[in-house]
Amino acid sequence: MKQTLRKRAVFRLTRNLLLMLVFLISINKIQAQAIWDNTSFVHRNGQKIHNGQNTAINLDGVNIGSWLMWEGLMWGGGLISEKDITNKMTSIIGPVAFNNFKDSVYKNYITRADIERISQECYNVVRIPFNHNLLEDDANPFVYKPEGWEILDSVLKWCEDYNVYAVLDMHAAPGGQATHFIADPDSIDLWNSPVNKNRTIQLWKAIADRYKNRGIIAAYDLLNEPNIWWWPDLVNLYDNIIDSIRMVDTNHMIMLEGNNYAQEFSIFTSLPDSNICFQFHYYTFFFSAPDIPAWTALSNSLNVPIWCGEWGEDTLGGMQNKLTTILRNLENKISGQAFWTWKTVTVGFQNPHSLNVNNPTDWNNTMLWATYNSPIVTPLEMQNGIDSFIVNMKLQNCVVDTGVFNMLKMCSVSGIQNIEAQKSLNVYPNPFTNSINIEGKVENEYYELLNSTGQTIWTGKQINNHDFSSLTNGLYFLRIYKGNSTQTTKLIKN
Repeated sequence: MKQTLRKRAVFRLTRNLLLMLVFLISINKIQAQAIWDNTSFVHRNGQKIHNGQNTAINLDGVNIGSWLMWEGLMWGGGLISEKDITNKMTSIIGPVAFNNFKDSVYKNYITRADIERISQECYNVVRIPFNHNLLEDDANPFVYKPEGWEILDSVLKWCEDYNVYAVLDMHAAPGGQATHFIADPDSIDLWNSPVNKNRTIQLWKAIADRYKNRGIIAAYDLLNEPNIWWWPDLVNLYDNIIDSIRMVDTNHMIMLEGNNYAQEFSIFTSLPDSNICFQFHYYTFFFSAPDIPAWTALSNSLNVPIWCGEWGEDTLGGMQNKLTTILRNLENKISGQAFWTWKTVTVGFQNPHSLNVNNPTDWNNTMLWATYNSPIVTPLEMQNGIDSFIVNMKLQNCVVDTGVFNMLKMCSVSGIQNIEAQKSLNVYPNPFTNSINIEGKVENEYYELLNSTGQTIWTGKQINNHDFSSLTNGLYFLRIYKGNSTQTTKLIKN
C-alpha cells in the first residue's frame, strides 16, 4: 500500500514538474498584449518603442490588407490597382451594384471576429492599410465622408475590446505616392500635384484631430512605400504632414517609411520630430536585398526605433528565413514586425498567407477579366461571383494555412488553434466580466486559469458560471486538461 502511494506521489510530482517545465519554456515567448488607455500613448524612447506605462515593447502582428485598400493580386487577379478593379467591374454591373459590392466588402472582409481571432493568436498589433478615398472622394476634395469615419471608428473599437494596438497606414495617398498598383496611382501623381500634397497634409490633420485621444493607436504610418527620384520632396512632405498633425495631436508616435518602397533611409540625417519610428519592409523581390545592418546603423546614429511593417510574400521556407532574420535582430534595435497579410483569395501559384478565401469560378473569371480582359463575363456571372466572394471572405468560411500559423506561432502558451477546433469548443463571453461558460464541452479532468505572467490563479472541475468578478481586468489564459491532451484559450476580462 505504502509503495503504491509512493509511486502515485512520484508520478504526480513528475507530471507537475514536466508541466511546469513545458510552461516555463513556452512562457518566455508570450507576446505582450496591448496595454493602453486614453491618457498615455505608445511612444519612442530612444531606440525602443514604449507603451503608455513606459515599458519597452515589441509590436508583433499582422496587416489586414485588401480590406480598406484593394489589390488585385490579393483578390485572385493580377497586378491591378483599386481603380482598375473599380472601373472594370463598374463597366459590367453599373455604379449602383458596384457601390453595393464595395459596401459589402467593407462590412464583411474584416469584422470584429477577425480582430478577436488575431488577439487570440497573441498578436498585439494590426496594421490597417487604407486608401485615402475611404475618407475623401477625388471629385470632392477636403470633404470627409461620415461612412469612412464610421469604419475606422469600428475597427478601433474592436482593437480596444480585444487589446490589439492599431497602426493607421495611408496605403494610397491622393494621386498615389508611387506609380505601381500598390499605391492606386492617378495620371497626375502625388508628387506632381500641389493640390494632392495639400490634400494629404489636411487629411492627416483631420485623422489626427479625430483620434488624438485614442490610446489604442500605436502610430500613424504617413505613406506606404513611397517612391520618388527627387527625395528632398518626400522629406519636405513628411515635415509638412508632421507639422499639421502636431497642431492637433501631440500624443501619437509617427512612422516614416523610407524612399524606394520603404528601403532607402539615407535621406534622413536628423529626426523631424521627437516621437518618430522608422518603418522598413522586408521583401526579396526588390532591386537590392534588404539592408538590415544599414538600418540598425541608422537606429544607432539617430537613436530611433525601427520596425518591420511588412514581410512575407515568399515560399514558406523563405518566410521562415525572413522571420529568423527579423527575430535575430529584435535585440538589435528592430522593434517587432507585421506579417503580410491576414487574408487573401486562394490562387494556386500564390505565396501562402494566414487565411485563404475560396475562389469560385465566377469570381475567378471576374478577376481574370479585370486583369487580362479574358474570359468575358456577363453581369449575371459577375454578380454570382460577388455573392460567393462576400460569403467566402467571412472569417468562419476561410481556410487556415496551418504552415503559416505554425511558422508565426505567436501564442506559445496556447499553441496554434485552428478555427475548426474553436467552433467545437466555444468559450464565452470573451471579453468576460464576472463569469465564463463553455459550450459544447466534453468531460474534462480539470480547468486551470492563469494570469498574463503565467501564475495559476484558479483550478477546478466546474467552471460554468463560476464567479470571477474579483479578478482585475486584463489578459488571462484558460487551460483545459482532458486526459493527455491540453487546450488553452486566451481570455480578456474588462
